[in-house]
Amino acid sequence: MRKPDLKKGDRVVCLNMNNETSVVFGDWGTVTSVVSVKGITQYGVNWDNGSKLNLLSDLDIWDTKLPRKKNRLTEDDKNDFFMKNIDVFKYFNMKFFKKYLLMVRDSSITNMLGASLYLYTGRERIEHEFKYKEISNEEAFEEVLENADRAQAEMINGVIQYLEDKNIEESMENVNKYVHRFASKIAHTYIYL
Repeated sequence: MRKPDLKKGDRVVCLNMNNETSVVFGDWGTVTSVVSVKGITQYGVNWDNGSKLNLLSDLDIWDTKLPRKKNRLTEDDKNDFFMKNIDVFKYFNMKFFKKYLLMVRDSSITNMLGASLYLYTGRERIEHEFKYKEISNEEAFEEVLENADRAQAEMINGVIQYLEDKNIEESMENVNKYVHRFASKIAHTYIYL
């Protein structure tokens, strides 16, 4: 499992931060403190994106370098990641999202670390964003547009099902909050695995 011991001053990369969207897969930071509380090590980190969230040894996954090839991940790494993200597989159509994220990748409109936004914005918003921008792969971009509303609907439906199962109020605020959270988890799952 990727969780090397860290010391103050070490550079660290997030591989998975449980239920967080402000620090995502691939974000780098510098360790500022190391504290052990009841057997759980907490690493204070100044993330390059401005966040100051701690890494928790019992929940999060990190390394001092990004994995370069999928086959470098051990089965334990994959199993641990799967179990921490089981809701993604339970409530969302990951077969569709994998195909859709491949379309986003092929369109070159963003790198995969920024792809979560395109899981819930819908066709109209994506068209508006790229109205005056040069698109390097028009055909792949058209595929993204053709599937954007379905991706948005799949996200919302999965979130509503999750909220119902967890007895969480299905307010617009909660739907928006969980759409963002799960979009990030879906994109990270695609990248990680």
